[in-house]
Amino acid sequence: MVKKSNVSSDFLAAAVDVRCSFQTLVVLLVAALVVGAVYLTAESGYLMQEDEEEQKVRPAGCDLFSGRWVYDNESYPLYKEEECTFMSDQLACGKFGRSDLNFQHWRWQPHQCDLPRRILD
Repeated sequence: MVKKSNVSSDFLAAAVDVRCSFQTLVVLLVAALVVGAVYLTAESGYLMQEDEEEQKVRPAGCDLFSGRWVYDNESYPLYKEEECTFMSDQLACGKFGRSDLNFQHWRWQPHQCDLPRRILD
């Protein structure tokens, strides 16, 4: 009789182990699905946010190729030539003695829309 109870208790212990392993597997699978869903939702929200920002920058009636050059001495130039360490010498006019740097204050202004100074703002 002792052997019979050991066999049944061993079987019961094995069944509990299998049940716990299965439950653990189900919990891990559900957790992975939840994390994946949250990640994908966040990513798609980020992409939708980028699309909305792009639409704000360029409305439907905005033709970027139709416009004019306007003088802007308040927000341009966007950087100082002498502080830009990776600028090519071919573009560094002030470095080689050009005294008239007013050309840096011109920016392109498309008709019927307003481009922000920096798109990432």
